[in-house]
Amino acid sequence: MSRKGSPARAVTRRGVEMAEAVTGRARSARIEQARQAEARRIARRSFLRVSFFAGLILTLGSSIAGLLAYFNLRNPTGFGAPVTVPRSLIPPPGADPVRITDGKFWLVNLEGSQGDVLGVGGTGGLLALYWKCPHLGCVVPWRADFNGAIVGYPGIIGWFRCPCHGSTYSRAGVRVFGPAPRSMDTFLIEVNADGSITVNTRAITSGAADPPNPLRAVPYNA
Repeated sequence: MSRKGSPARAVTRRGVEMAEAVTGRARSARIEQARQAEARRIARRSFLRVSFFAGLILTLGSSIAGLLAYFNLRNPTGFGAPVTVPRSLIPPPGADPVRITDGKFWLVNLEGSQGDVLGVGGTGGLLALYWKCPHLGCVVPWRADFNGAIVGYPGIIGWFRCPCHGSTYSRAGVRVFGPAPRSMDTFLIEVNADGSITVNTRAITSGAADPPNPLRAVPYNA
């Protein structure tokens, strides 16, 4: 004859199983909560670490940029500073002017009285003409094919002529036509021992100042 558990014992066993199930779920919930809390702590530590290093990099970057700017101001290059032109870029006497982009000027090597259209006594040499038109600041190009007859100087080919309003200047930067109030401004030139020249683009001499442009030309025999 088989033995069967009493109803009371069966009820007790089910109660124990249910209690264990509840306890297991509670334990799992606590474990999951702990895992999520740890994940949040790790994420927060990672965020703080990234923020710290990002701030450090930004601070260092700003400091380095400041130092570079400081040294650049102390030792500027290009326009607004001395610009060295190597001997190889200096045009021969009477040749077309050379555009020096870094310094924003035209380098002219006048031959004799070339460009002295007003007859002030020019004898040739180097001129650094600021390419900014004295009228409204347009960049003045060299027009090698421009005929001076158009502006009252027949027989002279090659002029500086502003594309904005037509101001026209001789090879020496002397204004002969147009609304510009003066001749082209110039920069100081120093001839170096190796045949190069240094043009000081910090020192701008007005085209209206004395002496006139043709007399500012620097002798060059390198």
